[in-house]
Amino acid sequence: MTTLALGTRRARPLISARTRKLLIGYCYLMPAALCMLATVVVPIGMAIKMSLYNDILYKPQDYRFIGLGNYFRLAADPVFWLSLWNSCVWVFGSVALQFVFGFAAALLLNQAFRGRALVRTLTLLPWIIPGVVVGLIWEWLYQPNYGVINDLLIKAGWLHDRIAWLSTPDLAMAAVVFTNVWRGIPFFTIMLLAGLQAVPAELYEAAHVDGASVFGRFRHITLPLLRPIIVVATATRIIWTFNYADLIFVMTNGGPANATQITSTYTLLQAYSNLDFGYAGALSVVLLLVMLVFTAAYLRITRGVEEIA
Repeated sequence: MTTLALGTRRARPLISARTRKLLIGYCYLMPAALCMLATVVVPIGMAIKMSLYNDILYKPQDYRFIGLGNYFRLAADPVFWLSLWNSCVWVFGSVALQFVFGFAAALLLNQAFRGRALVRTLTLLPWIIPGVVVGLIWEWLYQPNYGVINDLLIKAGWLHDRIAWLSTPDLAMAAVVFTNVWRGIPFFTIMLLAGLQAVPAELYEAAHVDGASVFGRFRHITLPLLRPIIVVATATRIIWTFNYADLIFVMTNGGPANATQITSTYTLLQAYSNLDFGYAGALSVVLLLVMLVFTAAYLRITRGVEEIA
């Protein structure tokens, strides 16, 4: 009887149940990890390698390893520093105005009124239109001779002479920022509207009964509950805008006199106009480092903000 019991004892599994669950989880993550490796890690590695070489396509005989030569050239390049400053103006000017107008639109669309569904649909149109098409449309609107903006301002009596908005160094950046604001408002509107609809109405009713004003309810209920969404949406939009070159590339190509040249467009210019892929690789690596430093600082400043107490 003892021999039979020993013979029928179940064999011990090679791996434990916990290890098996971990392996299954890693198998599920493997496709996503491979995609990240192929689309993010490998291109970054290739860009870093490219930045260490003198890689000019129309000078193949000069292809050689130069180490940090492209980075020393970049540090002495005044156009790079100008493009970095323009990038800060472009990003923070665009995102700040997008957030303000997007928040106002979200508060309006959160109210009940006739035709609200149609207005919500129309609000999405600027975000749906491809960036290149938006750039072409607004380039036509800004056109000094037959552009609609000059015609409307002259008819309203606000202008006496036509203005070349995209050809004037003092006005070109403001013009492209305004275009980017128009296109980016729907992003914040949809994100914040979703957050507003998740706020329980009972909180506003209780605050109203306690005598809280409209501003008090906004300050002590709306803002604290929307804070996680604001942090995530703002960080995401800043990163997107910093790397977004479509509008400027189509509307001004970085001109006039580099007045709208941002680091992204300067990288494209070096790669596809000057065919200097080594220097473009150095610019892209520096752009990546700038974004990593900003993201780390932003997350450190807003640490704990994304969690509702």
